[in-house]
Amino acid sequence: MYKVLQTATSLAINAVLGILVLMAAKLLLGLEIAITWVAVLICAIGGIFGALVIIVLSYLKIAFV
Repeated sequence: MYKVLQTATSLAINAVLGILVLMAAKLLLGLEIAITWVAVLICAIGGIFGALVIIVLSYLKIAFV
């Protein structure tokens, strides 16, 4: 039970940090990043690295536009 709670907490922290990075990118870089459930899931699994991948994909107009 402890391991499940620890994993869920880790995913929640990663998701929050990732969304904060995405919001900062929207404000500072002026990117039009769509924050969808897919973006939140990528941020939850990848953390800040996942947010950076989303920022790059959005900058290149490949996804999350």
